Amino acid sequence: MVSGGTNVGTSSQTQTVIEEVGNIRETGTIPSRIHNDNEIHELELERVFSDTWVFVGHESEIPEPGDYAKRYIGDSPFIFVRDDTGEVRVLFDSCQHRGTTVVRAEQGNTSYFRCPYHNWTYKNTGELVGVPHKEQFFKELDTCEHALDSAPQVDSYEGLVFASLSATAPSLDEYLGDFKWYLDLHLKFAEGGMEVVGEPIRWEIDTNWKIGADNFTGDSYHTLATHKSAMDLDIFPPELSAVGAERTPVDVTECSGHSCMLAYLENQEFAGGYPEDIFTETHLSESELRLAKRLVSSVGTVFPNFSFLQMNLNADPENREVTAFLNIRKWQPLGPKKTQVWNWILVPRDSSEEFKQRAYDTGISTFSVAGNFEVDDFAVWDGIAEAAGSTFGKKIGRRSNFQMGVGEMGDATNISDEWPGPGAVYDTNFEDGTMQTFYQSWYRSMTGRPIDSATEDVNE
Repeated sequence: MVSGGTNVGTSSQTQTVIEEVGNIRETGTIPSRIHNDNEIHELELERVFSDTWVFVGHESEIPEPGDYAKRYIGDSPFIFVRDDTGEVRVLFDSCQHRGTTVVRAEQGNTSYFRCPYHNWTYKNTGELVGVPHKEQFFKELDTCEHALDSAPQVDSYEGLVFASLSATAPSLDEYLGDFKWYLDLHLKFAEGGMEVVGEPIRWEIDTNWKIGADNFTGDSYHTLATHKSAMDLDIFPPELSAVGAERTPVDVTECSGHSCMLAYLENQEFAGGYPEDIFTETHLSESELRLAKRLVSSVGTVFPNFSFLQMNLNADPENREVTAFLNIRKWQPLGPKKTQVWNWILVPRDSSEEFKQRAYDTGISTFSVAGNFEVDDFAVWDGIAEAAGSTFGKKIGRRSNFQMGVGEMGDATNISDEWPGPGAVYDTNFEDGTMQTFYQSWYRSMTGRPIDSATEDVNE
């Protein structure tokens, strides 16, 4: 039996639901129940968020020794910190004495963390260095054995810091796999790399974390309906929209267990958005650089809950030129029907302060808690979870449809042989293969298998 498989600690009904998700490539549907179910939520915390790589933060958020921020992996609190030697660490925020969290501020700078309960004190490396009245009350205590616990694996990719709670999980490099090619388009086109502007903005929504994560694999189908009001304002120039004649659409599925959607201008050398002189040939291949300069929109999800979005937008059509920004976010589960969204804006480190401010303003006004596009999604995502968890929805076995454009449903053409990048690639943004990839990874993770479809299942 696979470790963490569906027969361990699950009801027969939940086992059936999980297996039905595993058939999404054949059926194109999944049980809606997975979007609002207590047992499935608990299993996700145990299997998905404990065994995969989860995004923690960007290195530019903690640039100086002693800088720290409070972060979460699943429901577990961690301290994201750069210690006094400059090493980035992810420390479990739980005192080795009675277990309370030692960090109460959301962020700050310190060389020491002091537990507020009994004043046990730790260096920002996690080492225990202070126990009040130790020589009287804890004579035999070995402080070396009582350091703050660390996430078993911590690694970064182009400034993005991830951690895994599993010591036996594959390396981050293996986990990202071929999908690094698509991350590179957004992280390596500028010589100085990317940096976070401002602090991550957080808000809570009454929906399941997977709903936002699957939408960000690429759902152009909802744009002209859900986001009609924003489109009417020309925030997204019509020629660059989901049905714009000038854009060339691409969907990337089955790419090391991750997926994304891209759109670019085939017949132009430069799409605008970013300053043209910021692009460099140093870190990208010729085909990557060509695509990076012509991108008008992209959105993708690194399973399980890290998503990115880049668009050329105009938050104020009368006074602003089209501006690009990189939005990254984390879908933090708070329950089967509650998610906390963490939202960052990234810009090229070497761009001008004027551009950074313009990009930040554009990103916040479009894709953030009060953004033109964001509020539209809030208005519909909560209804998915509400119906999914309802008595009648469960009684009739309500299913969600992910069949658009797949197989006989549409005319999507696999262009993988002509495409310079990895994955199964299609010539459209109107197909559900990207979301099917997400739920196939969910199924594999829930049953103890590697998320990469190219990797042989461990029980075979």
